[in-house]
Amino acid sequence: MGAWLTTRKALLLDLDNTLYDWVAYFAPALRGMCRALSEATGLSTGLLFEEFKTVFAKHGTVEYSFALQELPSLTRLHPGASDVALFERYRGVVEVFQHRRRAYLQPYPGVLEGISLLHRGGYAVIGVTDGRRFQAENRLRQLGLDTVMDGLCCVSDHAVPDAETVAAIRQKEEGRYRSAVKRVHVLPSGLRKPSPEVLDYVLRAEGIPYEAGMYVGDSLAKDILMAQRAGIYDCWARYGARVSPLDFATLVRVTDWPPKAVNEALNPSPQRLGILPSFVADSFDDVVRLALMAPDERPPRHVPARPRQLAFAEIGPTMVKGGARAA
Repeated sequence: MGAWLTTRKALLLDLDNTLYDWVAYFAPALRGMCRALSEATGLSTGLLFEEFKTVFAKHGTVEYSFALQELPSLTRLHPGASDVALFERYRGVVEVFQHRRRAYLQPYPGVLEGISLLHRGGYAVIGVTDGRRFQAENRLRQLGLDTVMDGLCCVSDHAVPDAETVAAIRQKEEGRYRSAVKRVHVLPSGLRKPSPEVLDYVLRAEGIPYEAGMYVGDSLAKDILMAQRAGIYDCWARYGARVSPLDFATLVRVTDWPPKAVNEALNPSPQRLGILPSFVADSFDDVVRLALMAPDERPPRHVPARPRQLAFAEIGPTMVKGGARAA
């Protein structure tokens, strides 16, 4: 027990719906922005949701930062207008999204205090996300989590318009959009959850062996399956899988998830998916309690008899990260 307390260890944490409720901020923020844009243009909110869905699908994520400027109906209303001109005209609409993001984005209870306890227990705390770097760092910075996280593993930022457009839209100098996270590891192109190589990449970068690592996430198919395939102790953040039906319905409106996938995400079931987590956490306090146990005190790690690749409809959708942020 004494040796374990002094061993350098890594707690690898999914970000969205593990450290904070991403769904609870993004969905109300998007609804508010669509209503404000409808009032400003006369376009129906239903049409705007459909067009956001098209733009998000084009870029493969709702993390695309310039979605508003690519809405077909908006560009038809203002033919020839530049991205900067559209942003300036609808700055107030974008600010509705930003205001709601600031109001609704909160860490789960116990996260800040828990991470401090984990540090005292010898843990390096590393965020692991399929989210883009800009959005991931921005959320950690807003929540004050960037000063307590030891590292972040994320995806490189998407392509942006020309530098002049970005400079005109962003209201702060570039450095203000980065976080205070000590180490940022950008995943190689094409490497994404649930590949176990994601965890191999992070642990190698941090210089921590598998047996000294633990992984926590809210998605059974992406997080728990990945950890089990990698051979690292897994913890299901079941608390993060509990989302508002209204907010989830908003996400469904702007994604192209098939009905079966929607049902799996709204009603996650370890038995139905055949993915049995080694430990189930109903709060972040449960995560901390587990991490501070000695290895021989934890429930046995579940090892799938025959791991298999799940079809998308079996897995259920991943909460596509980010927001329809124009700046």
